Amino acid sequence: MAALPPLTVATIAREPLPVLHRFVAWHLAQGAARIVIFLDDPGDPAQHALAGDPRLDLRPCTPALWEALGVAPEARFTRRQRAAMTAAYREVAAGWVMILDADELMWMRGRSLPEALATLPEAVPTLRIHSAEEVGLAGGGAAFRMPVPRATVDTIYGADAPLFRPRFGLVGHPEGKSIHRAGLRDIRLKLHWAVTADGAPVAGPVWGAAEQAHLLHYFAPGYDRWRAKMDWRAGAHGFADPLKARLAEIAALDDPEAGYRALYDRLHSLTAAEEAALDAAGGLLRDAPPLPGG
Repeated sequence: MAALPPLTVATIAREPLPVLHRFVAWHLAQGAARIVIFLDDPGDPAQHALAGDPRLDLRPCTPALWEALGVAPEARFTRRQRAAMTAAYREVAAGWVMILDADELMWMRGRSLPEALATLPEAVPTLRIHSAEEVGLAGGGAAFRMPVPRATVDTIYGADAPLFRPRFGLVGHPEGKSIHRAGLRDIRLKLHWAVTADGAPVAGPVWGAAEQAHLLHYFAPGYDRWRAKMDWRAGAHGFADPLKARLAEIAALDDPEAGYRALYDRLHSLTAAEEAALDAAGGLLRDAPPLPGG
């Protein structure tokens, strides 16, 4: 049997230490050979808390690091992210490179990540996996909702459908994230896929529920974390335009914090009827495996 292709995982993160512990433990358990973590806060305690494992490459994002990558330290986060991920990709000579955010976990049901990648023909340069976004259930607990057709979104969410329709029933990105074969020439990494030197997307298959492949996205792990990222997401591409408009309306209220909390609950939890409808549409993943140490 041929050896499985080595997998390198790369991320840039400014997250609580438990999130980074989860990210590392999960992907090592799923078969990653190496994990590169650019610590966006150069004083991040993860630099010491995660030290000692030779499979981890921890890189504090000092001004010197950004200078070496040709990016200003004060550049917007997405630009710095693309520069760091492209640099990490170009260092890898063999196997595959997977680019994720630290609040995302890649899962291929019944097989390790390298086992799944080994099924792809040699000519395939890249693979993209659709998102599955954590959502609270009416009776307690959580599952992951998956993209569904926009007509289905309209049926499930009714008057609030405009908040969910742009992203096929999700609040975060539905596009997912990509895994790239090492050694491709003249490509640049964007947030969800790679592009050629002339800006054209690098073509490759897209997997999702049919292939039992999921990007598990912990987009809103509690109101406080969601609220802390809200302004940044509203100013970038983290929220679709109808949701940005709703946030602007709430900001003008006498008690905007109560409005934000109500919106969070609406976006990231399901009623019993919505849960049943998503189940019927094949849009709810209930049986993701437990987290390492959970």
